[in-house]
Amino acid sequence: MPPPHEPGVERVTLPVGLRPRLIAVDLDGTLVPQSDGVPDGVFEAIARVQDHGAVVVAATGRSVSTTGYVARAAGMHDFAVVSNGAMLVSIDPESVIEARTFDARALLTQLTELLPRATYAVERSDGVFLTSRMFVDRGVSLDIREVTHEELVRDPVVRVIVRSDDHLDAGLGSMARHLDMHSIAFGVTDVAWLDLGIKGVTKATGLQALCDRLGISASEVLAIGDSMNDAEMLTWAGTSVAMGSARPEIKALADHVTGSTPGAGVVEVLDQLYR
Repeated sequence: MPPPHEPGVERVTLPVGLRPRLIAVDLDGTLVPQSDGVPDGVFEAIARVQDHGAVVVAATGRSVSTTGYVARAAGMHDFAVVSNGAMLVSIDPESVIEARTFDARALLTQLTELLPRATYAVERSDGVFLTSRMFVDRGVSLDIREVTHEELVRDPVVRVIVRSDDHLDAGLGSMARHLDMHSIAFGVTDVAWLDLGIKGVTKATGLQALCDRLGISASEVLAIGDSMNDAEMLTWAGTSVAMGSARPEIKALADHVTGSTPGAGVVEVLDQLYR
């Protein structure tokens, strides 16, 4: 059964007869709780809209290794936009279709001068993470390998991640203004972190690349998200929905707002399509 509607939360109301050809769904905080399983009702809702011919894809900051099993559990078997738009992948079978990479040597040199005690990691175009100091984070990747600095900068990469125990109070957001890169995300959990990729590469550009392959226009896309790295996707899509838990500035970018509970809000949106 689908999850119940949240008490005290106004139901989202989509235009009658809305029939998007592609539905892009953020994962963490939108489709699933952070690093948790797929909630009840999600699989059935996705299967129903796919039966009507829609393509449902994950659009996430996760790597391919941590996206695939969640997407498949939710019933998505075709494509996903991962690594905040830098990679377009096939989900079943799991493979990389295209990846936007860059030479990270200059960036890592600049970062190590600013933050000499931080841990640095890069994501390769195959989804493997290489790091200067080993850490375990199943939300980032299932394959993280500690390497030398020479190996860290040897090949082009999809993105650079910085982790620092010294900035738990202030975070690393202020560092982004020193860098000639697009700051994808930053925050503080068990460590302060910064996620950096090519300027201008976002979930929106990754979805546009997929739409170009499928012959779908942005106006035929419905996107659902909750975080700052969903901002470009929400403004690009023909119809956009923000989670009720999103920050006010993210809600302001969306056409509609659904409930706050991951999974439940998405089901409430999907249940109004193709009726």
